[in-house]
Amino acid sequence: MSCALALLLAAAVILGGCTEASTRSEDPPVEPPAESGAASEPQQPAAETVDSPRVPKAVVAVIDGDTFERIAGATVAVGIEAAVSDPQGIARLERPSGLVSVRVSSPGYLARELELSFDDRRRQTVRIYRSDRQWPLYGAVEERTQAHPAIELRPPFRVVWSRGLGSLVEFPAVVWEGVAYVNTLRGWLYAISMGDGEVLWRQRVGRKTASSPAVDAGSRTLVLTTMEPGDVQVRDLDTGELRWRFVTGLTEPSPVVRDGVAYLAATNGNVYALDLARREPRWVFTTGAKITSSPALDGDRLYVGDYAGTVVALDARTGRLLWTAGAGGKVYGTVAAAGGRVFVPAVAPGLSAFDADTGTLLWRVPTSAYLYSSPAVYRDRVFFATYAGSVHAVSARTGELLWSGDAGGAVSGAVQVVAGVVYAGSFGDRITGWDWQSGRELLRFPHGHYVPVAGNGGRLLLHGFSRIYAVVPCRGTACDRP
Repeated sequence: MSCALALLLAAAVILGGCTEASTRSEDPPVEPPAESGAASEPQQPAAETVDSPRVPKAVVAVIDGDTFERIAGATVAVGIEAAVSDPQGIARLERPSGLVSVRVSSPGYLARELELSFDDRRRQTVRIYRSDRQWPLYGAVEERTQAHPAIELRPPFRVVWSRGLGSLVEFPAVVWEGVAYVNTLRGWLYAISMGDGEVLWRQRVGRKTASSPAVDAGSRTLVLTTMEPGDVQVRDLDTGELRWRFVTGLTEPSPVVRDGVAYLAATNGNVYALDLARREPRWVFTTGAKITSSPALDGDRLYVGDYAGTVVALDARTGRLLWTAGAGGKVYGTVAAAGGRVFVPAVAPGLSAFDADTGTLLWRVPTSAYLYSSPAVYRDRVFFATYAGSVHAVSARTGELLWSGDAGGAVSGAVQVVAGVVYAGSFGDRITGWDWQSGRELLRFPHGHYVPVAGNGGRLLLHGFSRIYAVVPCRGTACDRP
């Protein structure tokens, strides 16, 4: 890291007094056992030896990959044999020979299957991840509410590592099983370890990209769109290698994936339901106007807005048009669906709420400045920001203004909510966070531009212009550590 960057990070002010000018990783709050093949091993009682009949022949430690906590009650299966981990996260098995397939599962966690050998090392460690604490797509959830429902990390923060990406990061990373995947404007896709910021791999996906990929867990792939050459690409989650592509023309919106189908839109005005197994569309709907809004999927309905100011509701199974409504102006940002309503940001006149079943206009909040930002919905409130740099909280039921804040510059990316903190990044090169209820400022981070955050159960990623920063909560003296 350059001296200039080190000085810049050292001067950063994160509200609450926490910064760290470093690109190295920090030790987690609880030191995890090493992954298979590393030096650290689960500890056995000192009185026992490998030759003792009471000592198990194979030991598997199961830990939470985000928080590094031991997981009790996890099932570890090798062939027909299975064991359950104890309160220390330890499962004991008969010692299998050779390279064997080990499957680890636990309620609420993503099951993991991997090959291990216990011949030379009888103690192994497996990390598994809570499914509800991943960030698999733009908007955090299929409805594009921009509010993560399960991550509990709040400021004050300290920076544990940062990673430069060489060009503009317009859309946020997605995070899956300890890896962050992020596109840059110049067409590079990066896979970055959430643990230490190491680049695990990178692939050139095109000349220009302005979207977030989406994780398809079933096929272990990433689905992403490009502006140039203008296609949908399906890439291997572990290597980034291209599996196949589908040509759409210039495409900015980010896909959403459910049950092997990717829903996306293109600037040619088409909305696609792309069957990932058959590698062809199930249906295509044409709005007739340019689309930069990423489709929101709520139940069996898909919602999207276009540059003609039209909002459409489609049957996600068939592509059949259910209703259309007028937003009053060009829709640049992404709509959000929640609580039986669809919230639509029009560049002008402002934010509108429609009945999700009928398309009836329920209320509209006019803005005096352009509205490019995508709204966030959290606990019966809607949060949005304008190009003048003002951030507003309104009632989801009535549109009544509840509080406003200053983002320090024009806001073009989405407003987001994590653990009750409302985040906005601005062209004033900062990220600001407010309490969702009171509007009290909780964080001011001196790097930001477009969409502010992503993350998992252990760390948040704050997005600067061309660099991302991994942060963790800090308390007391931990906030003052260099």
